[in-house]
Amino acid sequence: MQAANGVKNMSLAHEIAVDSEFQLQKHQPKEHSIEKQVKEVMHRAFWDSLSDQINADPPHFSHALILLQEIKENLVSLLLPQHQRIRSQIAEVIDLDLIRQKIDNEAFDFNYYAGFVISVMAQLCAPIRDEKISALKEIKEVVPLYKEIFGLVDLMKMDMANFTISQMRPYLQQQSVEYEKKKFQEFLEMQKENNIDGVEVTKAWLQRAFDQLTKQQSAFPVTPLNILNEAYMELFQWDRTKILPETLVMDVGRYSDLKSQTDHICLVSAILLVTYNTIGAPISGITQFKHEIKDKISIILKDLHDSEIAEKVPNVVQQILTDVGACLEKHGYSRLRDDQQDLIKGQVTDVINPQHSVHQLVRSRMFGFILQSASSMHHSPMKLPAGLSAFEAEISQVCGQFIRLISHNRSVFGVWYSNIIGELLKQNKHESDYEPEQANNPPILGLGDTGKH
Repeated sequence: MQAANGVKNMSLAHEIAVDSEFQLQKHQPKEHSIEKQVKEVMHRAFWDSLSDQINADPPHFSHALILLQEIKENLVSLLLPQHQRIRSQIAEVIDLDLIRQKIDNEAFDFNYYAGFVISVMAQLCAPIRDEKISALKEIKEVVPLYKEIFGLVDLMKMDMANFTISQMRPYLQQQSVEYEKKKFQEFLEMQKENNIDGVEVTKAWLQRAFDQLTKQQSAFPVTPLNILNEAYMELFQWDRTKILPETLVMDVGRYSDLKSQTDHICLVSAILLVTYNTIGAPISGITQFKHEIKDKISIILKDLHDSEIAEKVPNVVQQILTDVGACLEKHGYSRLRDDQQDLIKGQVTDVINPQHSVHQLVRSRMFGFILQSASSMHHSPMKLPAGLSAFEAEISQVCGQFIRLISHNRSVFGVWYSNIIGELLKQNKHESDYEPEQANNPPILGLGDTGKH
């Protein structure tokens, strides 16, 4: 349980650090779940009981006191240090001892306190809640009014929490690297106590990258940084049925999204490439047409599982033939011959296969560009490879998000990566490329380990 709580805290700190738009969301039980049913029954019982009490003859107000006490606590929780006047007003008006006296003297007025609470909420709420505040003023029945007050107070508490996060985000980002390091070390120690290797999957992941790099004999030498970059690139081809390395699980959703985006870009780019190779010069220089047909094909193939893509091929082919025919006619060329249409249909049908040579070529260019971007120390823009120009904006976004993720990841887990890669290099007699890490020194990877972003 302690380990789980530590991971939860680490996950929250990580989300705040890497996601500039991160916000807390109110927990909503799943539809038809036991939790939802129990919550609804309990809430309904309370409000039904309150209604019965205030409509009794004579009325009872034990539930009303509980209600006002909770409202008072919630309002106070929304206050900032500068809200001293409002704090005093709440303490003065929602004085439970005074309210009990009013009840005993039959002078208690639910609507008076509702009006005061709404006036305080109006001063504290975000502008986006103004419409809901106005709606409260139109409710005349006591129980429905207080139910809506409670619902809006819950939203205001969430607003305040998210406002606090936004104000503290720069500080949290500065501190998150060290905090995540500390929590991950605690997690590893707890795993060790149970005879579990907390980085077992990470070791296997880096081993594969090392093996791949040594087999390639490419322009990239077998260095710690290149091994790690090779490992990061595997994430674009990760089998979603397998768990990610322990050092990456906080971003499993983000890496999965990046994989989906690059798969989509490669698929549509491959279709465009065979289309342009078939038609040739008549459409090759028309930039606007390339973007228009790219957008239409992207819409047809958006958010599809691999098994569903083939079913959409006829739609894609029809869209291509229609748009290409119209473009040729617009620019004074003859419409496509039957044999050209059959050729396009056949090529599009074939190229959707990820193993197709053109698809593989586009994928290789795409990942080569991303790897170069992630490895480059230059800030000047790099030229996109041929066949990918239609997706310049999308690829730029993918590269930016990917680099931010791996930069933060290196900063947090660089020490563990250094130790694992160091062992790999020593075991394979690459000591000349590796200087053993000294205790408490920065990791040998050399990038993104300052904790500043």
